[in-house]
Amino acid sequence: MGRWRCALAASWLLLAVPAWAAEPVEPPVRRITWLAGDGIAAADGSQAIVRPSDRMIDWLTPRLPQIEQVRVNANAKRSWMLIEAGEPVCHTGAVRLPERERQAYFTSTRLLPPLQLIVRRELRSQLPLDAAGQVDLPRLLADPRLRGVRVQGRSYGAQIDPMLQRQPLSTEVATGDFGSNVLPMLLRGHADYALEFPFMVDVQARQRPELADLAMLPIRGVTGMVVGGVACSRTPWGLAAIRLIDRALGTPEGAAMLRATQMPRLPPETERLYRDQIDAFFRQRSQPTPGL
Repeated sequence: MGRWRCALAASWLLLAVPAWAAEPVEPPVRRITWLAGDGIAAADGSQAIVRPSDRMIDWLTPRLPQIEQVRVNANAKRSWMLIEAGEPVCHTGAVRLPERERQAYFTSTRLLPPLQLIVRRELRSQLPLDAAGQVDLPRLLADPRLRGVRVQGRSYGAQIDPMLQRQPLSTEVATGDFGSNVLPMLLRGHADYALEFPFMVDVQARQRPELADLAMLPIRGVTGMVVGGVACSRTPWGLAAIRLIDRALGTPEGAAMLRATQMPRLPPETERLYRDQIDAFFRQRSQPTPGL
């Protein structure tokens, strides 16, 4: 009987523990160190460099007044080294991939059209093209006569990354996330082709008109849009930080800001092609991410 009473008392003690005591306590987020490498040429054609991520952080700052916002210039390779090490940092605009989801907590902020192959026009006839003018990227990667270049640590999306893993490009450079040094390498003959978003070629051509001589070609099989977002280290601190960021962005006002500041200005034909997908993305973005 005494043993039964002890067991009953123990069970009452367990029931008396409040439910919240079993939940992990999120650490306070007093500072966010933002990693960014998204400097691009200003739209006015001046020599000024602007960062779309700055506009997002400027918008977030008064909405998260308890948090100090620190901005650090870092390329993709360094950013992911810090994230993988569990440092209390967030990347302003990383491509979402399954392997990265295991390294970081994400909230989506933009949707980009597929990358294309960028090449000097005189080399176009040497490319493996199909009847629709699309590049057979695996065949091109296996061709030793043409030299490709990529940015170290940068993801080129879920469709292209596996191709690059099977057949790496001959040249890698450490530069900003958008490869501001890569396209001039093509013009100087240091490489023959690269992979880039068409809008980034247009942006860089504002300061370097000679980049207009480069040809942009679609890649066969690469049709899916690329989702990018804020990525914070996959730690208790990172989860707390990404939840605060997601709740701030997950409003109609936040979605409108992201569409205005993080989405590039697309050519009219590209805008028409992807308008429905982009509209649906930002309708979903106007609310906090379910389950985060």
